[in-house]
This record gives sequence, structure tokens and C-alpha cells, in this order.
Amino acid sequence: MRASAFRGFEADPLLNVAGADGAPNGAPSAPQDLRHHPVIAAIHERAAQRSRPGARSDGRRIALVIEGGGMRGAVSAGMAAAIEQLGLLDAFDEVYGASAGAFNAAFLLAGQAAYLAALYPHGFGNPRFASALRVLTRGRPPFDMDYVVEHVWREQRPLRTERILTSPIELHCAATDAHEARAVDLAELASDAEIRTAMLASARLPWLGGPPVRFRGRLLLDATLAEAVPIEAASRAATDLLVLLTRPEGVNHAPLSSWVAKLTDRYLARINPKLVDLRMTRSERYDRLIAELTARAADPAGAPRLCIIRPARGTPVIGQLESRAGALLNAAGHGFRAAWFAFAGANPELLRSLRAYV
Repeated sequence: MRASAFRGFEADPLLNVAGADGAPNGAPSAPQDLRHHPVIAAIHERAAQRSRPGARSDGRRIALVIEGGGMRGAVSAGMAAAIEQLGLLDAFDEVYGASAGAFNAAFLLAGQAAYLAALYPHGFGNPRFASALRVLTRGRPPFDMDYVVEHVWREQRPLRTERILTSPIELHCAATDAHEARAVDLAELASDAEIRTAMLASARLPWLGGPPVRFRGRLLLDATLAEAVPIEAASRAATDLLVLLTRPEGVNHAPLSSWVAKLTDRYLARINPKLVDLRMTRSERYDRLIAELTARAADPAGAPRLCIIRPARGTPVIGQLESRAGALLNAAGHGFRAAWFAFAGANPELLRSLRAYV
């Protein structure tokens, strides 16, 4: 018998180890039970009445708003998977996503939220999308989302865009207009090509992800340059907003490392110097926005009504360039658990299990 047979097994990262009132052994505290919140209550009421998008009788318009943040989007992907498994998608009238949040929004509307959450730990389905060698040997960007969206999510791990096109729930992808240096809302996506291009635009990291994406006469970059959480567009028509955030409460935005910031600013300045200002003020604007959203969520009389689901306090925070499969799986699990607890008031038991997707 080989000695390797006696190696210890790896711990299950999805095993719930937090108690109801605390976090033993450094584990995160229990997520929030939000069933009392008027937005969550309205979603449950619609589900109980089997209300369908486009055939409402309650006079409300409920929007789901999904934050991304590169690979930290695994957190909100897990949250979207919980909404999917709880059967609550039809309670929403529109879904907004920024950056990787746009990916999560699209897969949710395609009925594939859990599918995407399982792909994050493997580089969105194929680890070839990230390569430092491309920079060193070919002078190309290290992250090739075109390869993911146009090849992996079409041929290997297909996104069912036909389901998005026939869904009565509207998909909105946020992006940054490079010439105007402001957030824009990409909506009324009428074809497979438009959906995929809008997703690419929403997550086009400056310098790291390639040149701006051209769409409908605009040059577009990653949404988070202008607005990490697409709340402005969602607030125009919605009476109720459910916002999925990827950081626990109290965790501030982390700025880029100095060398990445320098290269990014040099790149942005060639396109539009105003984009450099957006990049430099991004952390400050993000923290201010989250504080504002937190205050609004605590005010049940606010209009539109707003509810936030986020990871529990003490949850490990992953970066936007995280590549460790275990960390990404864990992040998705924390997101799933936070959303499930918010809606059901109980911790789900999570397992990595084989499942066929068709």
C-alpha cells in the first residue's frame, strides 16, 4: 500500500460551521434573516400568488441589482443560484448587472445561475481565459473574456441566450461610456450577439481585458469604473430594489495596486483623461454609495424601497483577480448561504454534487 493512501482528506469548504449567534473558530457569523423586510415580503407574496412577469396586479415593479467585481462575482453568482433554487425568479420584473454581475444576471435569466456559480472556480469554465504568458510573449491582455463569452459559453459551457430573449424579465447590463466617462444602461437586447456584446462591454477591464467594446455607436469599458452597483438606472422605474453585494458590511473598497493603477491610468489617459479621474475616485465613490444604500435599506418608508443581501460579517473577502478554486467555491457558497438565509431564515446544507444541465 502506498504511503499516499494515508494522506488526510481536504475539509469541505461548504460545510456550515457558524452558529446562530456567533462564529466559533473564526467562522463567519450567521447571515441576516430578512423575511421581515418589505421588499423580501413582496417577493414572497408574488411567489405565493404565482404572479408572472408582465401580468402583475400589485402595482409594483421589483428589480434585482447584482454587483460583480471580477472573480468576486462568484459571491453574487451564489446568491443568484439561491434565488433560482428557491423558485423566486418570476417575482422580478427586471434584472440589472454590472461587470461580472452582468454575467450572473444573464445566466440567472437563462435558468443557469447555479451552472455559472459552478464555473467560477474553473476560470468561468476554461482557465485558458487568464494567462500572464500572453502579455510576455504576445503583448496581449492577460484576461481574454472574448474567448469565454464567444467560445466557452457558446461551445463548451453554453449560455442559453434563447431563454433570455424569450424571458418577460428584462436584462440590463451596465457599462462605462469611454467618451462620456459616465455609466450607461444597455437594455432591449434583441439577439444573441447583442446579449454577448453587452456582457463583454460590462466587464471589459481597462488594459487587463483588452480594448473598449464597440456597441451601438459607443466605446464601452467595465461598469465599475463609473458605477459598481447599477442603482441609478434601476431606480428610474422600480418601486422595489433587491441589491446583491459581494462584500460584508464594513469592508471598504480596495484600490488597485500601485503598478496596476499606473498602467491602467496610462491606458485610460490615451482614451479619455476623464476616465483617469473615474479610476482614481472609484474607491471613495464606492464606499459612499454603499453607505447610502445601507441607510436607504434601513428606511422602510423610502422610495423606491431597497433591501440588501450581502455576505455575513467575518466572511473572507476575495479579490477581483482571485484564481484559487477552493476560495472561489467558498465565496459562491457564502453568497448562496446569505441569500438563502435572507429569504428562508435558515441555513441550507450545501454540497458539491454532480448535476446534469440541459
